[in-house]
Amino acid sequence: MSSILQVIDTYAADPWRKSWRSPAIREYVETGRETAFEAIPLLKSDFPPVELAQVLPPPEALDDLAVRVLRLLLKKTSGHGLGVWLARVGKTPESFQAACQRLTELGADEALITLFLGQWSAALEHATSPAGQFVAGQPTEVFRALLENRVLIKLGILESFLARTAPPNYIAGLQQVLQHASGELLESVVERAVSLLREHPGQFIELARLALEKATDRSRRFQLLQHLYTSSPEQYGTLLDQEVVRLLPGEGNVPGVPHIPWHREKELAEWLIRNRPGPSEAVLAEYFASPLGIDPWRFKGGAEYKYEALDVAASLGAAAVPWYRACFRTRQPDVQLRALKHWLALGRAEDQAELAAHLRQLLAAPDSTILARAIRLGGDVGPDVFEADLWPLLAHKSRAVREAAAGVLARLGESRLPKVREQWAAKKSDTRLAAVHFLKTLGTPAAVTELKARLDLEESDDVRDAILLALESLGQGGAADPAEFQRRVLATVAKLKGSPVPWLNLQRLPALPRTSGSPLSPEERLYLIYRQSRVKEMRADLEARPLLKSLDRSASGAFAVEVVTAFLGSKQEADDRWALALAALTGDDRLVPLLSAQIREWADAQRGKLAEYAVQALALLGTDAALLAVDAMAIRYRSKNKNIGKAAADAFAAAAAARGLTVEELGDLVVPWLGFTPNQPRLVTSPKGAFEVRIGADLKLAFREATTGKRVAKLPDSIGADAKSELKEVTANLKEAVKSQLLRLEMLMVRQFRWPGVRWLELYPRHPLLRPLAQRLVWGEYASSGALQRTFRVLEDGSLTDPTDETLALSESAQVGLVHPLELTSAQRQAWVQHLADYEVVPPFPQLDRPVVACPADQVEKRFDRRFTGTELNGMTFKGRAERLGWGRGSVCDAGMINFYWKSFPSAGVDVFVGTEGMGVGMDMYSDMTLGEAFFVRHGSVKIGSYEYDEPGEESDERLIPFGQVPAIAYSEALGDLAKISGKTTEPTPETPA
Repeated sequence: MSSILQVIDTYAADPWRKSWRSPAIREYVETGRETAFEAIPLLKSDFPPVELAQVLPPPEALDDLAVRVLRLLLKKTSGHGLGVWLARVGKTPESFQAACQRLTELGADEALITLFLGQWSAALEHATSPAGQFVAGQPTEVFRALLENRVLIKLGILESFLARTAPPNYIAGLQQVLQHASGELLESVVERAVSLLREHPGQFIELARLALEKATDRSRRFQLLQHLYTSSPEQYGTLLDQEVVRLLPGEGNVPGVPHIPWHREKELAEWLIRNRPGPSEAVLAEYFASPLGIDPWRFKGGAEYKYEALDVAASLGAAAVPWYRACFRTRQPDVQLRALKHWLALGRAEDQAELAAHLRQLLAAPDSTILARAIRLGGDVGPDVFEADLWPLLAHKSRAVREAAAGVLARLGESRLPKVREQWAAKKSDTRLAAVHFLKTLGTPAAVTELKARLDLEESDDVRDAILLALESLGQGGAADPAEFQRRVLATVAKLKGSPVPWLNLQRLPALPRTSGSPLSPEERLYLIYRQSRVKEMRADLEARPLLKSLDRSASGAFAVEVVTAFLGSKQEADDRWALALAALTGDDRLVPLLSAQIREWADAQRGKLAEYAVQALALLGTDAALLAVDAMAIRYRSKNKNIGKAAADAFAAAAAARGLTVEELGDLVVPWLGFTPNQPRLVTSPKGAFEVRIGADLKLAFREATTGKRVAKLPDSIGADAKSELKEVTANLKEAVKSQLLRLEMLMVRQFRWPGVRWLELYPRHPLLRPLAQRLVWGEYASSGALQRTFRVLEDGSLTDPTDETLALSESAQVGLVHPLELTSAQRQAWVQHLADYEVVPPFPQLDRPVVACPADQVEKRFDRRFTGTELNGMTFKGRAERLGWGRGSVCDAGMINFYWKSFPSAGVDVFVGTEGMGVGMDMYSDMTLGEAFFVRHGSVKIGSYEYDEPGEESDERLIPFGQVPAIAYSEALGDLAKISGKTTEPTPETPA
């Protein structure tokens, strides 16, 4: 069967391509019957027939079958696939012309071919390509028709190309349509003109003047005026000022003229601050003084836009003070805090009284979040200035406010200790908790003494817990006096009425043996359970720590299993998560399969928070098996149930930090040995003899006769039930371990992680699972500078070889990493490809044959990549593809929309973003989205969060990195990912020199 028919059959079986189920499609393609062609319905373009276009041969090799497919795509679809075919086969002018001729013979004209090319980003990636030259060379009449039919609105790729390359005939077409257009058509053409002028600042002045003359939308008028202002400030400055008054909110606004959207207001204000701060001082003051809105959503959103404008204003120093002062004309506390922060940073003595007055205004705010922030800012002005205002706030209902006030007051030092002692007499425990926070923040020996003195007098368990935590953080945790500890156990238990929860039957719980041999007494056991039930974090209770330290963990596992079993038999309330921590603190590896299975069940049942707690409990258990499970979950839930994946990644990182290791080092340590010892097989005996069990190069269990070394496909049944059961478990664990290690190693290659050579030699050539993996990959020895010195792979006996079969040894100072193909010359890559083929070694994931994307020579200064702009995808398809490749959603903004997805390359010092128009939190399987521009920024320079609008939007943003300066591997991986996500191709460069 031909590949064309195979693709058609695949489409017919695809539940998402219902229109392709018509049997007339295959009948026509096979036979050419006209009646079958007429019976084919119009094929919907929800899922463009990319795969079908990709199997079509070049024009000179088209047979009847392929010609029919071209006609099918031309007459029965939107032609999307034809753009794919033209881009793929038309690499040279001759081949492109031949392909166009074929389509012309089938009824396509030049305008239609232009539309096809505009549907496919790879076709119009370069202006010098045959496709680019074809589109740029279209006559004015074609562009005028496209503009009048508003085709460019639908084809963002085509508009982006035309705006970027600015063909003269396209400019002429814009001018002609502007002359006579009206209504929606006029606004559409003005928008096209604005897009073109944005790409070419200072150029096409006549077009800009004509567009300004015709434009009615005030936002676009201002954009046009910005363009004209750069060419002639004297001529257009006054007109621009007049337009600004109409656009920005404030008392100067023209009655009846609606305001532009918030983000446009912010962009306009920022431009004025940067370009005309003096002439625009008054109108900008009106902008910063304007009210935010009544409803909370508009109040918060409007404030966040003003933050950004204030941040830009701060670059002007003292010249921005009038705008800071203007923020206090209306009620907008969030904005006022931001203004005070910048104002305070000026450090001007003459402003101190005014700053203090404004802060006192905010200290009366009813919003506890605002109040807490104002208190902390007041501490920067001077704690002594606001001391009288702050002491009463230690009794505030908000914990954030109490702690902020206590923290600022602590800056006044030990002289305020008598005032703190007065707080111990407060009836409310919240006030006493604030006093603890004061002493913890103060942190001096006198503060420690005060905390210890209060510990024995304090009756509230909440306050006592806070004192213990404060002493712990100050390095004064210390072991409790045994006699005092027992007294407290008995006094506490005497007040209890049994188990803290009805579902935990104390009589059924197994004993908790100590290392000394005797078990905990019933009172001690109840005290441990009670104290742990008060802890909401996944940690040990500090008061109960002496009991936990005394336990024999090798014998307390049954207790832990019973606690988890009882919890699972309850309503599984989140408030009872302490049971998971208690089990982790007393249990062993029996908890790992129990909790792992439960995490999967909770994830599937949309009880993600409980799954997070269980992941944290496994990390608290802290055994290698438990941490391996946590690491695997961080990978498994990287895209689906990301909250669980993040909890797992955070817990694993915390476990690594507690051991003084990096995440990567701990990842190496917890790879399971599966019962093997270094460089040794496992032996299994049977009446028929002994057998060696190893992990083979195929990453499955392999068997040999121990005496002859002969391979056997499977072990004899006579090995016994226990051995069979054990090997079955090893096989299941091996499958899971291989899956997680493959993902982990590929990620480490992309991130360019380096192992110290000594550490790598201790692990990879010796480990029963890692050695077979290492055998199938190419490794590099790197100098301390990061330069690649040599390449090698691991042989079955653990020795190292280069591609010419020469044995080598690593130097003592070597750094070892997985080689990325971009680090190799063409000759080096080919040598390794031949070596692996000679020894029939198949890499476990794409390495040497990994598609790579080099930055084109004409793009090195560019900061926005538009080759995927305008690509439409099903929203769930995009989400699945992107998140599987390690991309995550950016900030969640207005109406739950997600304007960007991003991926981080911390080792390379960059992050990459791609626009996601129409992407929302609440998208369903029927929703579509459109890809926007892609760009790179300095790692960590863009804020991600709720209602954060921090992504760069202009070429002038200093965080943007020109493509020529993006590290080659990060650029290649990011653009390669976008090609996979979009379903499109880039121009691969498989033989790029290092």
